[in-house]
Formats: sequence, structure tokens, C-alpha cells
Amino acid sequence: MKISASLLKKLTISTLLIGAGSVSMLSHAAVTLLVDDHIKVTAINGQEVKQSAFQPLTKTFTLQPGQHAITAKYDRLYDLPRDEHDYLRSGNISVTAELADNQTYRLTMPNQPEEYKAAKEYAERPTLAVQQDNRVIASQQSIGGNQGGLLSGIGKALGGVFGGSSDAELQNQRAIAALEQPTSTTGQQTVITQPKVNTGTVSSSTQSANTLDSFMQIWLNATPAEREKMRQWIQQ
Repeated sequence: MKISASLLKKLTISTLLIGAGSVSMLSHAAVTLLVDDHIKVTAINGQEVKQSAFQPLTKTFTLQPGQHAITAKYDRLYDLPRDEHDYLRSGNISVTAELADNQTYRLTMPNQPEEYKAAKEYAERPTLAVQQDNRVIASQQSIGGNQGGLLSGIGKALGGVFGGSSDAELQNQRAIAALEQPTSTTGQQTVITQPKVNTGTVSSSTQSANTLDSFMQIWLNATPAEREKMRQWIQQ
């Protein structure tokens, strides 16, 4: 049985889309979003993105062309002297950007320092940006709120289990709502009037994870003294 070149091409494209975790048969080519180091994506287009603490952070997302609201946080574990550790996390930051058909973009946090002390300060107010070919097309700076520290991490982990919508999801939804408010700006900024945000399901290789993983990761990295403090805190 002979297969025409046209049919073979269609089958090959379909296979590639399924293999990449595409959520539906898209009428457009996929948009690729690459994520830089030490960035944890927490929500896209009104939906929480869950990532296990025991697995590497997701580095690639496949999205449909259009307007997207992306929420993420600075996320880095530092190994310190005397077998100690510090988990630096920023608050959630949301950025919105128009992503074109069949293009590749990078989600970045510019000017990340390597030195621990500088990184602690950086985690207080990082900037989240979407870039293409080293050109920033959208960016947003955090308003502050470092979420580092063991007890804070435990609270966030348990809150994710017993609470309702996550902080990341709510902030992402607020970013979408802000887009729908007509605004008037001057200079080189674009006038925004009710753009449509793609609210389809996000493709991610590690999207399902129990939020208790975060607590387990903190426990494993804690010193005996820190574990005792954690026991006392849980018993309060």
C-alpha cells in the first residue's frame, strides 16, 4: 500500500503534536515558551501549574498563539556551609504578552545574581520578562514579598492542600481581568482594549503533583534543629 507524500506529512505533524503533549488538534502551529533557570511557572491563563518539588522545574511549555497571562516566581535552593540549605523564593509575578504563531519565546528573570547574599535581596523584587531574540516584549517587577524560609515554606505547602484556589491562580486571574479594562497610554506603549486571553489547558510534562511534596522537600533539607522547630510549629 502506497502512502502519498501529502498524507505522510499530515501523519508526521499529528504525531509530533501528540508527542509534545498538545492538548488539542490545533489549527495553528504551536507556540514554544522556554523557561530560564531558577524560574517556577505557577499559573498560566487562569489555571494553576503544579510542579513536584522532587522533579526538575518544567523548562518548556507549548501554548496556542494569542494573548497569554503567565505567573511565576524566583525559585532557587542554595547549599550553604555546615551542610545547611536555604530555599529562596519570591512572591508570584504575573506578566502578559501576545505570543505569535509558530514562534519561540523565553521566560526570563534578568540580572539574577549567583552570590547567596545578593540572591536573597534579588528574591525580594525580581523582574519577570518574556523575550524573543534577546528583545524584551513584556516585563513586570514584583511588588515585594520574599517567601523564603522553612516555616514559610511549610505554610505554603499545607495551604496548597487545605486551601481553595492558590495565590498564583488568583493573581493570574487578576492579571487577565486587568487586561480586560480599557487603558489609555502615551509614548511607545500600546493601547489595550479588551484582548482575548487563551484559556485553554496548558501542556506540561510535570503538571500533576501533590502539594505535600513541598513540605517533604523542606523536611529532607532541614537540619535536626530545624526539624525540631518544625515539629513545634505544627503542634501549635
